[in-house]
Amino acid sequence: MLKLIPFVISLFVILSGCSGGYQSIAEEESIENNIKINADAYLFDAKVIQNGKPTSVRLYFYQTDSIIGIGGRGYLGKGALKGWITADSIKVMFPTTKEYLFESVSDLFSSFACADDIPEFELMSLFSVLPDRLFADSIITVNRVDDDTDDKRREYMITIEGCLWNLYLRYDYRDDRFVIRNFEFDDGKTTTLSGKRREYKTDQNIKLAKFKVPLSPEYIRIIP
Repeated sequence: MLKLIPFVISLFVILSGCSGGYQSIAEEESIENNIKINADAYLFDAKVIQNGKPTSVRLYFYQTDSIIGIGGRGYLGKGALKGWITADSIKVMFPTTKEYLFESVSDLFSSFACADDIPEFELMSLFSVLPDRLFADSIITVNRVDDDTDDKRREYMITIEGCLWNLYLRYDYRDDRFVIRNFEFDDGKTTTLSGKRREYKTDQNIKLAKFKVPLSPEYIRIIP
């Protein structure tokens, strides 16, 4: 796993342009292609159903100890989304519609038909900590829903009182730890997002560009 300080330094130098003087876009891309980060890589076959209309996409997650890069591709290899998740924030761009989302994770989950604001929701930590341990002292309710007969499988339903949404997660035991295998998020209204893991590889060298969200001025922010 990448250590926090070296990663932050590398990210700051590349993304803020503080490495000394002007660099062209081509030069920046060349630098990014040469810098790689150690991360665990996931590939999910995912489906979004909105108002009864399904859309399939492949979702990529690149997990470090301080940030998770996100990528998504639709049919014909078209880029569907790109973004990142940190301990408290999420940023995702949608190239096809020229829109982007940039919110705190808690505010985002509070926007899904909740009576009250959610003080915190540790989305990133769900990649490394089982929900019943992560939310042990929280307003978040975690119910284990598997039959408890397989030591290498865990299934959970996550809900919050006053919110219509729910999140289902299934983990299996890989490389001495539990890893997300399936997920399904239901907003309680018209939209579900589900995914099944196709691939999982540890200690991969991932290009720094996978963690960058290159927004141009014409992008419009989505307000949940």
